[in-house]
Amino acid sequence: MKPLQVSEIEYVDVVVIGGGIAGVAIAEFLSRHSNLSIKLLEKAPQLGNLASGKLEGWYHTGALYSGQDDAQTFINCVNGVEDLINLYTPYFKEQCNVSLKEKETNFFSPAIIPNPKGWFNDAPVYLIHPQEDAPEIRSSRLKSDSIQINIQRNRVLGRLEAAYGRQHNWLVNNQCLAPTYKQVENYEGLNCSLKNPTETLQKLCHQFDLSYDIETANYDLIKTLDCSMHTSNILKDLVASCLSHGVTFETGVKIDKLLIDSYGKIRIKSLLCETQECRSKRLKANLFIFAVGEGFEPFLKELQVRAKLKRSRSAMVVAYPALVDTNFVRMSTKNRFHFNHFVQQRELGDEKYIYSLLADSGYANDDSIHGVDIEPILESAERYFGKEKLYSRQLYSYECVKTEFISQEEQKRRYSYWIESDNDSNYLCVLPGKFSFFPTVAYQAYQRIKTLIDFEESQPKLPFQSNLNLEKQANQLVADSYPMQIFLAN
Repeated sequence: MKPLQVSEIEYVDVVVIGGGIAGVAIAEFLSRHSNLSIKLLEKAPQLGNLASGKLEGWYHTGALYSGQDDAQTFINCVNGVEDLINLYTPYFKEQCNVSLKEKETNFFSPAIIPNPKGWFNDAPVYLIHPQEDAPEIRSSRLKSDSIQINIQRNRVLGRLEAAYGRQHNWLVNNQCLAPTYKQVENYEGLNCSLKNPTETLQKLCHQFDLSYDIETANYDLIKTLDCSMHTSNILKDLVASCLSHGVTFETGVKIDKLLIDSYGKIRIKSLLCETQECRSKRLKANLFIFAVGEGFEPFLKELQVRAKLKRSRSAMVVAYPALVDTNFVRMSTKNRFHFNHFVQQRELGDEKYIYSLLADSGYANDDSIHGVDIEPILESAERYFGKEKLYSRQLYSYECVKTEFISQEEQKRRYSYWIESDNDSNYLCVLPGKFSFFPTVAYQAYQRIKTLIDFEESQPKLPFQSNLNLEKQANQLVADSYPMQIFLAN
């Protein structure tokens, strides 16, 4: 006799597909503002084990994008700070340590509040911006290069001052309010109050210049609001909040098929899945939210979503112990001069790991048969830190895959989030762009969800109170950051 072919049938109000930062943040925000039943599915054994766990943990407030022609990504980052402070700081009072600080009488700006258990490290990211006598300009024979570096410098200094300097008061009617696009673009002053040269940065720049046989070049050294963040802790706290509001999680799930009613507007009837125990499951819901990065394309095709996505691979180099204790990024008009150094600190039992994460702006298309070349990262690190110091560390490299939305304009890469839905359908597609955008992605997705299904909104009790049971469950569900996985494996 053949064994019975049994398929479990489960119904919830909302199914979220994808256990990275976008899916978890959307599930968390929706669960604390509604009484909907929510289930999150993830194909990996743990949440945050793919792109969300492999990044350097850079909290972007706009500094890296302040020199671009188009200020939109910069403004999106600035708005993300507003959303974080308004929507997360009051609720995750013990964890979300970004708040408004009175810098002058009745003048408030965002700041990282020191907290060893907070999501954000209060050590800032410093911008190194070259001037005309820097190696990349001296080595060029094109007069336009010096013009371009000055244009970029003016944008960086002006936009950062307009957003985070002494031009905009972020406290308006007891609410955090970011500057507008117009305010940022209309400020043309170069008197940037954020310039803050440090001895460490000056020595690093000097060593870099000497490697090009240049005695000393001039740089703008800018202290930004950008910082390193503890991505796995953010995910764990969001998951703990989800659990406290009844969200259920299922990992190791493979989606075999979407059952679609294609008469009229496309609507999903069910998801056919295979569980971690190789059992068949049929999931039905009022709303399906696809928050998937890697592997997004098949869903887009089936749902006839007209979006262009780009998958690319970038490289990270881990150096343990850390090379210096300062986070910095070199901006340039020449890609080969871009370089990032981040310090991260993790604890495992009684052992503390303080390590550097090194990266640049290099990437390879996902269909490339060759991997991402890490030699440019190592070469830049040699110039800043010296070969002896660099190669005395334990060094590891790995690749991470990014799925990004491509704009129609000249196929530019867009680092901003993307959300798409049809008002007559029962699904929503989301792509976060950057981990830092999770507050905005969650809030904007929530606004879109309200147009797709009816539910009663509720206001959560503030602030969130975790407990040992929630923390234990969250720790089991969320993967360690990838560098920590490397250390444990070696």
